[in-house]
Amino acid sequence: MHYIILDTSSILFAAANKKDAFKAIEAKFPNCKIMISTGVLRELRGISSNAGRRGAAAKLSLEMLGYKKVNVDNVSGNVDSWISRKASSPGVRAIVTNDDQLARKLRGGGAAVFKISREGFLR
Repeated sequence: MHYIILDTSSILFAAANKKDAFKAIEAKFPNCKIMISTGVLRELRGISSNAGRRGAAAKLSLEMLGYKKVNVDNVSGNVDSWISRKASSPGVRAIVTNDDQLARKLRGGGAAVFKISREGFLR
């Protein structure tokens, strides 16, 4: 089985721009499963308590995660560290993050990294 790792930043970016990150991943990688860590869920829950657009995007993201078939790695540490470790794991095809700093670091290590565009596609 092949996995695509999805970061909090891409989930929030897609929700804030009324795009479906899960649909974008499924279109580009039809036979892959999406993986997040429990740290992503923790970050989204924390952000969802905020007022405003970002808090609303986090609430929507948590709701969508409840409907999607996503593999959750039961690792509660730092999300960026988890992604960096997982990036070179067998079976991981790509990372989807809208965090520019993390994307640069991952690309420097040779990982395939994509962002969700404003149009809702992976770039």
